[in-house]
Amino acid sequence: MIAVTRMERACLRRLAGRVAEIAALPEQAAKRRDIIALNRLDPVLPRIYCFPEGAWLECIPPETLECRDPLLRGWETRLRMAIFTHDFLRDDQPADPVFNVPWHGWTDDWGMTTGVTDPNPDARRTYYLHAYSNLSLSSHSGLGAVHYDPPMKSRRDLDRLRTPQLHVDTGTSAAWLELAHELFDGLLDVRRRGHWWQLLGGLCQTATMLRGIDTLMIDLMEDPAWVGEFLARLAAGHLHTLDQLEAGGYLSLNNGCEWIHTGGIGCSDELPAPGFDGRHVRCRDLWGGVETQDITGISPAAFETVFLPHLRPIVERFGLGCYGCCEPLHDWLPALKTIRNLRRVSISPWADIARCAQRLGRAAVFSCKPLPTDVCTGRLDEAAIHERLTGIFTHTRRHDCRVEVMLKDLHTVCHQPRRLQRWVELSRQARDQVYA
Repeated sequence: MIAVTRMERACLRRLAGRVAEIAALPEQAAKRRDIIALNRLDPVLPRIYCFPEGAWLECIPPETLECRDPLLRGWETRLRMAIFTHDFLRDDQPADPVFNVPWHGWTDDWGMTTGVTDPNPDARRTYYLHAYSNLSLSSHSGLGAVHYDPPMKSRRDLDRLRTPQLHVDTGTSAAWLELAHELFDGLLDVRRRGHWWQLLGGLCQTATMLRGIDTLMIDLMEDPAWVGEFLARLAAGHLHTLDQLEAGGYLSLNNGCEWIHTGGIGCSDELPAPGFDGRHVRCRDLWGGVETQDITGISPAAFETVFLPHLRPIVERFGLGCYGCCEPLHDWLPALKTIRNLRRVSISPWADIARCAQRLGRAAVFSCKPLPTDVCTGRLDEAAIHERLTGIFTHTRRHDCRVEVMLKDLHTVCHQPRRLQRWVELSRQARDQVYA
């Protein structure tokens, strides 16, 4: 058990108390109702979210944290993120009176290890993606690129693949949960919520990390049947991990105020699925999905015939399905709409908004991610932000889309967090102008 100092305990309980106060405000219930309606595909005004991501390091600088223990610093950061979101960003994200504790777990490799060369490993700092999520990444703004050396040098290496196995440190997991109860009981509802990197939806990322993106594209031209076999083995491995998570009791619900998939809030009254016993969470009780940003640029035919048959079973394993991240999906939408449980589609900055709005309509949530450079370059161009968002809303209203617009994929706001608040204000102005 971690030895918590008096100062750390006082800090964490003070912050938890503030989160509880925020979560009790009447406006939070209204926010949840609107997101539930959106996720049901009911008509509701577009939801507006701001996810600073890497720019959290500028909103809540690590040097301002009070806790010294690394685990407690992470917990302090997430509490401060929830408070900052309400007090400063003032977007449509709700706050819940909860504290989520993950499992301490991991999967081993595929029988081969991708080599990594990082010129600045000690300079990178951890940031969390969302206040109610334990998902974290390492900063890289201004630190240079990381080089990956894919281990599959030959197509014959396909036979070297092995199925990854799940490992869970139940002792450490139990200690984390016990400590959270000790710190937050009476203030927040402490619960087990582990996100397992959005439930292992990065099938194409796994493929490119093992084979290399350039080589995989050449494989697709020269031997698409081999690519299909490669993807089939990876998909089987991902599904096997989901089997292990489900059988081991390591899944947890994600239908509250937490971030889901590659952006969005999970509030839903359609999950968990019928038959849920209140304890044993199944994949069909969850949001889950896949993203394929690594294969941007392939033809719709190649996507539909080579990739989608292996992606579909992963998405359809879940109660509500999500698709996409940064890839422009306008040409793939006709195929994607055949996914049985599709409920949320990522509309990236590189997507053709007009075509996406026309093709998606109200078939799934139009999860729109405008260009983040509007807030992270030298000058904040408010006119450009307003014009861009007005254009988005004009198309989505014309085609009766169910919309959420989110600022994300940031690594800096030039140390001016006020830009994020202003983006939210400008987004509301554009929304209200178009949807008046």
